[in-house]
Amino acid sequence: MIYIGKVKPSIMEEPLDEELLTFFERYQPPKFEIPDNEEEQVTIKTTKVDGFIAGEMSFLVRNNENLINRDCLILDLDDVIQSEDGLVKAIAEKLSKYEYVLYPSIRHVIEGVRYRLVIPLDKVVREQDYKLLVYFFSHKVLEGVIRKADQSNLTWSQIMLLPVLTQHVNKEQIIIHKAERKLPVEVTLEGARRWFIDNPIDDGGVVKSYRLYKNEGKFKKGGSRYRNTTTLLFENLVNGCDVGNRNNRIAQLTGGLLARAVDVTAVLELVKVANQYFNEPLSDKEVEDTFYSIAKKELGAN
Repeated sequence: MIYIGKVKPSIMEEPLDEELLTFFERYQPPKFEIPDNEEEQVTIKTTKVDGFIAGEMSFLVRNNENLINRDCLILDLDDVIQSEDGLVKAIAEKLSKYEYVLYPSIRHVIEGVRYRLVIPLDKVVREQDYKLLVYFFSHKVLEGVIRKADQSNLTWSQIMLLPVLTQHVNKEQIIIHKAERKLPVEVTLEGARRWFIDNPIDDGGVVKSYRLYKNEGKFKKGGSRYRNTTTLLFENLVNGCDVGNRNNRIAQLTGGLLARAVDVTAVLELVKVANQYFNEPLSDKEVEDTFYSIAKKELGAN
């Protein structure tokens, strides 16, 4: 199923029951003139351009709990270390046997080479297996293509924007690669698990952990313990956040952690981790400015 919607609001349309490549073949990308002003760019991205999720949702409100599974792997390729032609060639070589769609994202050229890669899967995957696939592709399969993975790729219910035509992007740059098969999930996961055990990387964005490929579904949510504001506070460290509420989320986390006597140095590191889970992370300066503003109020610093 393919669900279409905007970043804001988080309501998705009734799903389309069709193959992903067929959908992209018939999709007509809208044309936008992308302004230089960053706030205007964000407005276009969040309220005017359609995005999609492919898989199955239990309810048409986009959040982690309502997304049951995904049937394609979607990767934002932002920190590309090759030319545009080099990127296209590298993806073609690495994925020649499998179906995929590759197209420029809305800020392509404005912020360098920025593309989105969509890889249909031969079976659906749930959250932890999906995150392992994202991690494996970002660090192993795409090694030499991107420098550092976009951490928003790990957000389970992340909506990804569909292709648009801009003053920098034309329809010929949207690549729909047909092949005999989709990416085989079981074989790829097996290789990813072996690789991850030997390479538990902490690159400053993803917390080093083996939970990515453990089956969390066997646990009852929260067990029988009492959930309170502290529970929600810690969950919000990794729950992500939409563009319009990022500074408020950093402020809330900072105040909440300091109120619970967490060391101020640790609080700063924790809110930086939370920022990496945002749909579009803030700059380090913005995070630190918000943090110091709240810390001064809470701790009475000069």
